[in-house]
Amino acid sequence: MRGEDVIVLIDYDLFDLNVKDCRGIYLKTDNSGKHLVYFPINQEWGEFEQSALSRPNPDFVPEENKNFIDRVKEMKISYFES
Repeated sequence: MRGEDVIVLIDYDLFDLNVKDCRGIYLKTDNSGKHLVYFPINQEWGEFEQSALSRPNPDFVPEENKNFIDRVKEMKISYFES
């Protein structure tokens, strides 16, 4: 569920930080089946297979996450050459 906490189960270097056992915020699943996750600890994003994540509180979105996720939008192309 968008905004739900997830925990990384594998060693994964995200800009010099191993995010194994770190809390992330789930955003969405892309067409390849990978899950997009934001990490407040270093303010970076990562993509993970389902097997690399656990859901400590399934279908629960903490208020802090809701406030963050409500501000996140997909990037849209707004420049078109005529």
